[in-house]
Amino acid sequence: MTAFVRIDHALASRTVLRHRPADRGERLARALVAHAARMGCTVRLSVTMVEPWCSATFSGSVIVLALDASPGPASSNWLANLPEADIPLGRDLIADIAVEPDGTRQRLRVLLCLDAAGG
Repeated sequence: MTAFVRIDHALASRTVLRHRPADRGERLARALVAHAARMGCTVRLSVTMVEPWCSATFSGSVIVLALDASPGPASSNWLANLPEADIPLGRDLIADIAVEPDGTRQRLRVLLCLDAAGG
């Protein structure tokens, strides 16, 4: 038996694609890995948590990323400069980024404001 679904083309043309929270984490991880590479550092980041966040003026996500990087001057320099780095994310903005210990490894906790560059 074949099922048919009626498609309302007028409605379909107005569909807006929205990123899922996990997509935001993966997009952020890719941007941070690229930034590290530009600084001469090779890192691996994996998303461990994405939680919604909002204030009176912004909405966004708190994203936690597990960090795997070889110790050395390049990774130390990247991590030391990361809180002040300008990471391009289109209309989104990294409002805060912190490097935290996580057992024998480190993690990044990022506050990402969505559509902060909108008008």
